[in-house]
Amino acid sequence: MFKDSTFSAKAKKRELFIFLGCFLAAFLMNTIGIIRFDTSAKELVSQFHIVLILTLSLYALVVVLRIIYHLVARLWTRN
Repeated sequence: MFKDSTFSAKAKKRELFIFLGCFLAAFLMNTIGIIRFDTSAKELVSQFHIVLILTLSLYALVVVLRIIYHLVARLWTRN
């Protein structure tokens, strides 16, 4: 399924799992909001575009945090 290219198959799987985790977190937030505010279950489908936007936002945040972590770790190991 994941053939080696510029990015290894292992890296592709890792990114897929991170993205899936972001999706599950966004979906869970939507579900909790639906339960908390006692709205219709059809909101799970009708608000799916918002869940996708939230997923992409969470993934972008994770990417930024990972970049910062790697930069700090690189600076830390140089000294």
